[in-house]
Amino acid sequence: MTLLTLFIIIWLLLVTILVFVTVNRYIAYKERIALAQLGFTPEMYRPELVRRPVKRGVLWGGVITAMSGLGLLLGLSTLGMGVWILGGLIPLFVGIGMVLIYLFLNNQPEHSLGQVEEAPEVESVTVSSGSRQADDTTQAT
Repeated sequence: MTLLTLFIIIWLLLVTILVFVTVNRYIAYKERIALAQLGFTPEMYRPELVRRPVKRGVLWGGVITAMSGLGLLLGLSTLGMGVWILGGLIPLFVGIGMVLIYLFLNNQPEHSLGQVEEAPEVESVTVSSGSRQADDTTQAT
């Protein structure tokens, strides 16, 4: 496997991930807009969206360490395969580990003492075309 092939594979993997994240965020955005037009607030339909303060130091450190390791790995791979590749692999996997720690610890509930929080009740919203016609006739007169 040549260096060019390795570079192309990594580049295609990164592009695929970025496209997936972008499409996922766009779909979530369109969903929020449609629900907001119906009068829903984010707390009503997805209580987990209510943001709590999150410490992002581990995430930032992990991303910076992983990307530095990837850069070192690609740079040192030009010298050929050898023990110096560890200079890029070790920070790459340490950074990936830090990102995984952030992701796993971020999903932990704040209360771990068995307290159960009840979800708020959501009122059903019905939209009928008859109410829209009634509004149009009142404005016309």
